[in-house]
Amino acid sequence: MADIVFQPTFVHKEFVDGPDGDRVRADEPNGFNARFAAIENDLRQLSTVVAQIDAAVDRRGTGPVGHVLTLAPMLTSADGGSVGWRITPGGAAQAQDEDVYGQMEVTLPDNVQLTSFRVMGQVGVNVVGLAVSLARVKIPGGTPEVLATVSGDTDPFDRSADVDLSKAVTATATYRYLVQASLINSGTTVTLAAFQIAYTSS
Repeated sequence: MADIVFQPTFVHKEFVDGPDGDRVRADEPNGFNARFAAIENDLRQLSTVVAQIDAAVDRRGTGPVGHVLTLAPMLTSADGGSVGWRITPGGAAQAQDEDVYGQMEVTLPDNVQLTSFRVMGQVGVNVVGLAVSLARVKIPGGTPEVLATVSGDTDPFDRSADVDLSKAVTATATYRYLVQASLINSGTTVTLAAFQIAYTSS
């Protein structure tokens, strides 16, 4: 963007009293008409510059704004018969030598664009049965629709997945949002430390 500049043109030349001084007059270069016209032109130019500044400020305030929502993995069992994730004193979700499944509700703003889903944690070697997904469920109920899925197979792991663009705009009057995490018996300890949901708002 070009620099916004205001360059005044009016320079005051003082009147001089006395017999040989200035006399009051309307015309001529030092007359009141010329002086007030110069001031008027400066004010008009200043008004234009202020309008340019206002437009520049408005442009800076438009466009999407990025946000990141960080969540502790407070996963609970989906039903009474399933083995759930154990919540550690530090707020992580942990499982060891067992098949587990859990889910948690997520509160998201309405009408924002979800961009990515990130999962951080620790797993043992050769873990291939870990899947953590961001999903939505139509109100009042239905089958969860997966928006993004992350798997972890390194120790520690930090993985992100892009959200499905066809389902990325939140509609909280129509859908509930949740995180689901499942693990097939891994023979080792698996820990989920945090989830992050990135989104943009206008």
